[in-house]
Amino acid sequence: MKNSGKNEYAVIDTISTDLATLLIGDDEKERIVEVRLLPEGSREGDWLKLDDEGNLIPAPDKTGERKKEIRRKLDWLRENKN
Repeated sequence: MKNSGKNEYAVIDTISTDLATLLIGDDEKERIVEVRLLPEGSREGDWLKLDDEGNLIPAPDKTGERKKEIRRKLDWLRENKN
């Protein structure tokens, strides 16, 4: 997988039998990759880092950070429902 030369993050949007859809960078550019290129154990919603060679590396800190952010937003919405 080619990379623009700078380290970027990607989130796994969807995974099917053989293909996965990634949303890459701040502009969330969509890219389809073969599932075999994902790190073992990857799931939808996981964040990955693309290194200079375009390898996909797990980014568990980013995944955890984003999940916490989503939880905070959901909690806020529940509290301010009315």
